[in-house]
Amino acid sequence: MARYKSFEDRGVYVGFQTRMVELCRVRSPRDPDLDDYEALIPNWTGKEQITSNDLVMPFADIGNWATLSERDLYLHDELEKRRTQMGGHLDPIMMREIRLQADAEAGREADKIAAEKELKVSELDVQNAFLEILAMFGRTYADDVGAFELAKVNRMVLLALAAESQDNLKRLIRLVATAVSKRASMTRELLQERLDVLSTFAAPICSLVTDDETRQVGYLSRQQGMMELLLKQLKEHADARTMEIQEAVRVIDLNIRVFLEYATSRSKMIKESLLTEGYYTFNDDYKKLLDMVAEERIKISYALDGWAAHASRWLALNEDDVEGRDAMVFFILKEMPNPTKNIEDAVEASLYANTDLSALRGRVVRVMHSWADDSLDEALHHRVMKARKEEQDRAKAKNQPNPEPEPEEEDSVVSDLVRSAMAYKGDSS
Repeated sequence: MARYKSFEDRGVYVGFQTRMVELCRVRSPRDPDLDDYEALIPNWTGKEQITSNDLVMPFADIGNWATLSERDLYLHDELEKRRTQMGGHLDPIMMREIRLQADAEAGREADKIAAEKELKVSELDVQNAFLEILAMFGRTYADDVGAFELAKVNRMVLLALAAESQDNLKRLIRLVATAVSKRASMTRELLQERLDVLSTFAAPICSLVTDDETRQVGYLSRQQGMMELLLKQLKEHADARTMEIQEAVRVIDLNIRVFLEYATSRSKMIKESLLTEGYYTFNDDYKKLLDMVAEERIKISYALDGWAAHASRWLALNEDDVEGRDAMVFFILKEMPNPTKNIEDAVEASLYANTDLSALRGRVVRVMHSWADDSLDEALHHRVMKARKEEQDRAKAKNQPNPEPEPEEEDSVVSDLVRSAMAYKGDSS
């Protein structure tokens, strides 16, 4: 069965840098008489995870377990202060804010630079989220309102237009807002005002809830992008390695895909609601939309929580460091977050339709201990061979001579596209 029933049981990844507690998680206490968070040190014995194998202690005692660095002491104290201020509330989004604060105030020089950069990017996320959501609306309603050029407008087009002319960007925004407001039966000004607020709420997950496959807008979007890249590179590494490495990566693959599917399904729910014009018409419905986005982004943050640390460690390794990458595979296998029951229940219908997840978990255990039966081995073999063939086909395609494309200026294409959109006769400006 799942190690934890809920996100709250599994706790939140803290982000300590001190060895021995670097994978520490923290949660609200299970003992109602304990006036402190509980710290969980995953798999602290180093043995196979037949059971949870976590060391649980009061969070205040972490300093007695390991000698914390100055930055980690600051992080520890700030989290305790926040617990008092917020009545014990805890979630990954709040934890990230405290972590960035600790990096900026007490981290090493590299930590401070990274924290300042991340905070600046987060500020830009809100602006980019507005453009991304607006462009998504334009593409969705382009045919309905007859503004067919809007079907090709995306955030990059809007950014290129902004660089060319802020006035023209404002005109295009008015065009899209006017088109959407007609569907929502509301004024363009009110819609634009509500989209401003919504962009702030949706910024951390913007690339997940729009059609932006770059995963660039929103720190949670970037976390999922790191997970996807980690999975891709793990598979590439395992392809030429020993069977033991391949089996370890298969288990990690299965685990990561459960988390990714959960995050993607929650994102789709938000996207469908964002494009429902009825949510913007009435105050109560609009508030429900904001509350839903806030709630779902926390669920997504829990699903992705802790994976970025594994991805960062993997991506920091040199491609030629085969032994280091082999060791990291087993480190991730042993220390990776396990799906909670609420994740497994949510994913069961969409990813593993007609599959009993208790049987699925049994198969995962058999793979980890090399107890898999012949039928599973055969299925895994076919999957690996199919992936290899696809890779070989792509390699052959790269070696085939391709006709040179007609040269064209990208800026002019973008400009022509936007000018065509603004030339649409419905533009009131």
